[in-house]
Amino acid sequence: MSNNINEISWKREQLWRGCLVASIAHAIMVAHYPELSNEHSWDGMNYSIQDGEGTRATITFHPEFCVSAFRDDSSDRIKAINNVKQAKEYFKGAPQEIVSVGETETLQYLLENVGGKVVPIITTAFWGIGQRLVATDSFEEMYQNGGFLLERQVMEFNKSIESWGEYYDMSSKQCELLKTIFNRKINGGEEEILLSKDDIQLIGTDDTEGLEESRISFKEMGIMWE
Repeated sequence: MSNNINEISWKREQLWRGCLVASIAHAIMVAHYPELSNEHSWDGMNYSIQDGEGTRATITFHPEFCVSAFRDDSSDRIKAINNVKQAKEYFKGAPQEIVSVGETETLQYLLENVGGKVVPIITTAFWGIGQRLVATDSFEEMYQNGGFLLERQVMEFNKSIESWGEYYDMSSKQCELLKTIFNRKINGGEEEILLSKDDIQLIGTDDTEGLEESRISFKEMGIMWE
């Protein structure tokens, strides 16, 4: 990994919208697959994703900055965990404000106990101010060491709907519900969104456990149920 700063070919707004689409798709379909409840979550400005196969990431959408960190357990970079690069190495050259947000927010979701010491263990990262995103890794290195987790989040809108639809085996009604909620969220600013009983019915299940997971996932995004 060089100390050069490399431009990432994604933009913050595109990424944020994609994470929102992913989270709404998840919130709808976790009602049917409650066992997938930990795949997507929001905690304030922090979006976390994991694939159940040993890769996870957190993206902090700070009002001024974007900070992302990934851990891919199958990456060569993590094979010898005691020799793994310190997380701060992936933020070399980043402004101090970015490093601070990374330490107090992003990396708090990627902590591991290594030899009795709790430290963040990551295999790549990127950050940005405004729309521009950069990394110490090349785009290819970032992608291979965990960035692939965001493949659907950076797709064009309709393609991402189609891809999540295939992933979750969503009906056309569920896909339409996803689009409707997304548009309400995008156009509603900071306002809390309330889903009606009809909206909830379109989720398409009466499973109590699943619906509770769905309600929790929506609530994390400021989307409440009637």
